[in-house]
Amino acid sequence: MISGLIVYNVYDAKCNRFFINKCLELLNDETFSLKYVDEEKLLEYAATNKVDFVIYRGRNYRLLDELEENGIRSFNNVLTNRVANDKYLTYKVLKEENLPYIETYLEPKSFPCIMKSVSGHGGQEVFFVKTIGEVNQIKTEHPNLKFIFQEFLENNGDVRIYVLNKKAVVSIKRKSQVDYRNNYSLGGEVTLFEPSQEMVDTATKIASLLKADFIGVDFLLTKDGYKIIELEDPVGSRMVYKLKPELDIIKQYVEHIKKNI
Repeated sequence: MISGLIVYNVYDAKCNRFFINKCLELLNDETFSLKYVDEEKLLEYAATNKVDFVIYRGRNYRLLDELEENGIRSFNNVLTNRVANDKYLTYKVLKEENLPYIETYLEPKSFPCIMKSVSGHGGQEVFFVKTIGEVNQIKTEHPNLKFIFQEFLENNGDVRIYVLNKKAVVSIKRKSQVDYRNNYSLGGEVTLFEPSQEMVDTATKIASLLKADFIGVDFLLTKDGYKIIELEDPVGSRMVYKLKPELDIIKQYVEHIKKNI
């Protein structure tokens, strides 16, 4: 029996029961056994139980470091998790590859601009700032966060390309009518989108670079073309099932996992 775990932190697990239950349904059979474990208990569980693989849906790459040192295969791997969950590291890695990531700084270069924590997700810890006073106030209110700054670009929404096994499988455009953030979780409207071949090639190149199993690559649509704004690991599936449920992207992910353990 090949034994695996699906792992979230307690808070995120409450919002992702569909993903968890779908994986449990598909990965418990005569060959595979899958169990849910809270992130906080992961290492303790792995130390005392047989674990062959982990579907890790958290953002602490140090946990994956320990698992991989013990020969436990993780989906995604530690490199993907580390790069995708540090926006400044994402910028540096992709800039070295001459990929069109939006220019990113550790201090504001001009105003207005977008101020983000390096570890935020889902549109959280993102601020539209107009003055250095606003920047300093936010830093005071969030003393434990590290921030980056990006030029504010007028845009027509953003696009997430879902890349599974280094192949683009679906693309979704998000556009907010009420906020500078286009996130679906914050009320952004979502539609299926046909990306250019250049965007697809960029997204799959990133997945290959990181050896990622399943990620989202987010692009901002500007009047001058597209800019990469961030990578998503773990990438959610709610938008996909809303717009294209027949794709069954979680099932495709599980099939990929079964073939790569």
